[in-house]
Amino acid sequence: MTMMRRVLTCFLSMLLLFGFSGCAKAEPEQPENVEIHFFYNQPCASCDGTKELFEIVSEELEDVSDLYPYYVSVYNVFRKEDAQIRDSELKKLGFQEELAGSLTYPIMTLNGNIYFGIDSIRSSIREAYLTAGEDLFVYGRGVYDPTEKLTLKQQLADYKLEKGSSSVVYFYRSVCEECIKTSEEVLDSFPETVVVDGTSYPQQIIKINTRSGRNTEILQAFFDKYEVPLEDQMVPIVFTAQGYLAGYDAISSDLYPEMEKGAGLGMKYPEEKGMFN
Repeated sequence: MTMMRRVLTCFLSMLLLFGFSGCAKAEPEQPENVEIHFFYNQPCASCDGTKELFEIVSEELEDVSDLYPYYVSVYNVFRKEDAQIRDSELKKLGFQEELAGSLTYPIMTLNGNIYFGIDSIRSSIREAYLTAGEDLFVYGRGVYDPTEKLTLKQQLADYKLEKGSSSVVYFYRSVCEECIKTSEEVLDSFPETVVVDGTSYPQQIIKINTRSGRNTEILQAFFDKYEVPLEDQMVPIVFTAQGYLAGYDAISSDLYPEMEKGAGLGMKYPEEKGMFN
């Protein structure tokens, strides 16, 4: 090989290694913990504004705290430096700084979502923590960014339909007792294949947590496509190519027989006013 060809080969190799790799889409940042941020407003030097917040963490996460690592940060916005941290956090979540003076404290931010007031924090922290842990450590999606604009098709990119499979789409919430029962008693023991008219197909179950990101928009798209009446708009709910089953009783009694009839074949996602595949 001539010197010129060696130089050219080396140059092309470097171009492939560095040039094209630089064009690749960056992976979402993966924190080491579920990060829980509390902001409170306490001008009294002798008053502890954090006691109730840590009590809530202990009480609400006690039995699930081993599932995912988490870290709690607290900020007293009465102090200038902590108020600046609050403003930076709110800006990331799409809130305007001028709203800071009218906010209800304490405030919790967790996985791209914000919760105002002690009652909201107490009622939301368990589900928010479990959903964040699932997003970060089960699916590797990174922290939810509420300012990112995504089409419904882009949102569904995380839930790819496998060609040649029998597919069912399952919507749930992590703290819904009926959803937990449905997962444990029905879906977790579902066979890996299903036989339809003598042919065996891989069985795919796509699970979508309605509390993750904008997944409520995905669920609404399914409601619209399948013309689900208000009384059936609930979780747990599963959708097949031929219809839906709402609630534990319907899912547990009818899902597998429907799969054997071919209800999971040819599954397609709903279209977003002219989009989707």
